[in-house]
Amino acid sequence: MRYSICSWTFANTPLKKVFEMVSSAGYEYIDVQALVDEYNWTEVNRLAEESSLKISGLLGDSGWPDEKHDLANKSKSNRDKAVEYFKRQIECVKVVGGDYLIVVPSAVGKFFTMGNTKTDDWNWAIESVRNIADTAKEYDITLIIEPINRYESCIVNNSDDALNFVKDINHPNVKTLLDTYHMNIEEDDLEEAFLKLKDWVEVVHMADSNRKGIGRGHIDFEKIVTGMKKIGFDKTIVVECTAPGPNPFQPNKGKDTAEIMQTFAQESLVNLKKWFN
Repeated sequence: MRYSICSWTFANTPLKKVFEMVSSAGYEYIDVQALVDEYNWTEVNRLAEESSLKISGLLGDSGWPDEKHDLANKSKSNRDKAVEYFKRQIECVKVVGGDYLIVVPSAVGKFFTMGNTKTDDWNWAIESVRNIADTAKEYDITLIIEPINRYESCIVNNSDDALNFVKDINHPNVKTLLDTYHMNIEEDDLEEAFLKLKDWVEVVHMADSNRKGIGRGHIDFEKIVTGMKKIGFDKTIVVECTAPGPNPFQPNKGKDTAEIMQTFAQESLVNLKKWFN
């Protein structure tokens, strides 16, 4: 099992500092947000190596209201621009030696559909992801479709949606993930979700019901762990909790964000190793 944590959750803390904190918390892997134009990606890889970290993958950049990053946008021109932007993100994954790019089919923060029905938005997203899937195959990168709860995105919200989406795409380089925070909102049965997606799950995101570190909320992680063990999951777990505070789309919760996150990181890793090692 690979244990990783998402750098995005440390807000505006410099990456070098994030890498140092994550490494000192006991992690060997980290996920980085795919902010294509904000980083020198060769330098990012070097900084990770200096902290004895490997970059497992990148978190796709698709934040609303930037319509040019929205794979399910009503505008064909915007979708085409989003496709090209995601192809650049795939190139960044390759530079840092990662295995995957996390993809939310409709922009994060866009909780409403733009078509006459949800089917319109679904089909736009399918078309867009198909257009980047061959690039992913060329670079030997896996696209990971992430279901996000209905209050944060509008197309793929739960395990049923995720299963239907990856089946519609039908491409060997397109898989999915489950995120315990979003599952707590959207899933009827936490264990059953894993059994349903057993052939498709490549990554699991971990946070508690309040999006704090594992063990600080009320999720029944016994069901999560049981489901993962039943499908023989032994791939990548990414801790993606956040410091407490408003606005789920903004990880910066004040001056103590980084220190809170380091505490959550340490506590979460202890629990993960207790369950899986």
